[in-house]
Amino acid sequence: MSDRLTAIRVSRGSLLWAGAIVVAFLLAGVVGGLVWHSLVDIPRGVVVGHRWYPDPWDTGEQASFAATGWYVVAAAVAGVVIGLLAAWFSRAPEVVTLAAVVIGSLLAAWLMLVVGLHGAPADPQTAAAHAADGTRLTGTISRPGAAAFITLPLAAVLPLAVVFLLIPDHRTDPPKNQD
Repeated sequence: MSDRLTAIRVSRGSLLWAGAIVVAFLLAGVVGGLVWHSLVDIPRGVVVGHRWYPDPWDTGEQASFAATGWYVVAAAVAGVVIGLLAAWFSRAPEVVTLAAVVIGSLLAAWLMLVVGLHGAPADPQTAAAHAADGTRLTGTISRPGAAAFITLPLAAVLPLAVVFLLIPDHRTDPPKNQD
């Protein structure tokens, strides 16, 4: 086997490129969190039997579903854009770029969730446990669950795989004149 197949030499430039990818994902996570927070409607509700329920019910349920939906949309767009740019302009070995994209996208997903939930009202169920029936309370932003840590990394790795596997010569230098 050749040295190229058995060992990957990581240059300083490759490490800098990997760091730049991670930083780009972190910025995308902050921007994505701000965008997500601005798109989400916070439902209103009422306390019945020391439990909070959205009022009206349909509007509250739609807001809950929309919170996850908007998170997925914002995360998917950020992941595809940064993943595509990372794949297309990468001059580092594919494994280094893949590692940077996976690490950066997971950090971005976490950061997007934290930034998006920052300043959101507290869980109304906590206040409802001690409130009288009929008390009106503001809801909170519905957490996206597993979608928070699946969507952005998956959306980032997909264009990376497409570029690396389907366009293998995207990184070749133009042919030099043989004069």
